[in-house]
Parts: sequence; C-alpha cells; structure tokens
Amino acid sequence: MRISSQQVFDSSLQSIQQHTSDVVEAQRQISSGQKYRLASDDALAAGLGVQIAWDKSQFAMFKVNQDHINASLTSTDAQLNSINIALTKFQQMMVQARNDALGTDNRKLLGQQAAALHDAVSQFAHAKDANGQNILRDAPVPSTLVAPAVELETGISYNEVMVTGQDVLTVMNDIRVKLDAGTAPSDADMENVQAVLKQVTRAQVKTGLLQNQLDAATESAEVQKTNVELQRSNLLDTDLATATASLVKSNALLQAAQSVMTKLDVNTLFQKL
Repeated sequence: MRISSQQVFDSSLQSIQQHTSDVVEAQRQISSGQKYRLASDDALAAGLGVQIAWDKSQFAMFKVNQDHINASLTSTDAQLNSINIALTKFQQMMVQARNDALGTDNRKLLGQQAAALHDAVSQFAHAKDANGQNILRDAPVPSTLVAPAVELETGISYNEVMVTGQDVLTVMNDIRVKLDAGTAPSDADMENVQAVLKQVTRAQVKTGLLQNQLDAATESAEVQKTNVELQRSNLLDTDLATATASLVKSNALLQAAQSVMTKLDVNTLFQKL
C-alpha cells in the first residue's frame, strides 16, 4: 500500500493541531490550577464536585452553629459560676445567723445581706446575651447540628437551674424574711439551700459536658472537612507534576510534528522545481 505525500501532510497537520491543543490545555491547567474548564469536560467529576461543594456548605453551617453554641455555653458557665458563688456566700451567712450569740438586730443586718445576694442571683439568672436573649434559656432549649449526625442543646434552661426541684429565689426570699424578723434559719432552711446549691452544680456539670461534646464534635467535623477538601482537590484541582509532564510531552510531540511538516514542505518544493 502506497502512502502519498498528501496523506503524510494531512496526518502531520492533524498531529500538529492535536499537540498544539494539548500544549494549550496543559498550560491552562498549570496557570489556572483547575483541572477542568467546563463541566462537560468530565461530567462525573463535575457531578461529584457539586456534591462536595454542598458538603462544604454544610460544614460552613456547622461552624456557625459551633461558634454560636460555644458562645452560649461560655456565657452560661459564667452565669452559673456567679450564681454558685452567691449561693455559697448565702449559705455561709446562714451559718452565721444560726449562732445563738447573735442578737435580733444583727440577724436583721444579715437580712439586708441576704436581700442583696437574692437580688444578685436574680440578676445573674435573668442576664441577657449580646443578642438580647436570656442566657438561661426559656424552656425547652432547642438543639442544633454541630457535626454530621451530631445535635447538641444550645444552652441550659432557666427552669432547669432555678426552678426544677427547688425554686432558688423562693428559698432565698423565705430565709431573708426570717432574718428581717430577727429569726434564725432552721435546719430545713439549711437543707433547702444545700439542695439548690446541688441543683446549680448539676447544671454546671451538664454545661461542662456539653462543652466537651462540642469540642469533640468540632474536632470530628474539622477532620471530615479536611477529607472533603482533599476529595475536591483530587477531583478538580490541577496536579502540577502531571500537568507539567504532559506539557513537556506535548511540546516534544508538537516539535516533532512540526519538523516532519517542514521536511515535507522542502521535499515538495524540490519536486516542483
């Protein structure tokens, strides 16, 4: 089978066009950092890239929720700590008021101290955050997603701290009334204050547990986010080593094709002469 000069010429021309296209594409990938220019370049990769982009938006939402809960729990922990300190001082004041050597007038003075501590606890319990919401939440406390398949409560409810079991403010006020009248607190009063202290402590423990769970969920979400980023990069970002090797190869093939074409042009010119 004989191959004409025209066939060799056409083949060389197609080769030049193909290798030129390959060189341009390799240069585009290197300069842009993107493996594909259009979704149609690789429909499967583009589809997976859309899924990964959606996953990334989910992790962005998780981060917002994590920051929100972290701020809420930090504020809650601070308020609970303040309430605990005030109740501890209230309990110490009650022990002092039960001293038999303390007269009626001195107990009335302690009643003023009890009123101040009652008001302080009330202020701590009804404090608001920067958004104007109660730090101790109105029941029920909502939950929110902080990581894939992980939901956490956004805080602690007011009732859980101040009402459930014993009404903290009522217990404190009843004792204040007795002290204002010059009457020493009873054993039952001491037990009630001890009970509300335990109630607040349980809320502090729960807050700490939620903070630990949030830390674990945040760390897990960061690991998964990193994996998602790696998948996206593998799918859509240029592998510089591969693209550079492809550019070198395409350049070499292009130069070879151009060399063949040059020789064909010279031969054809001599034939015409």
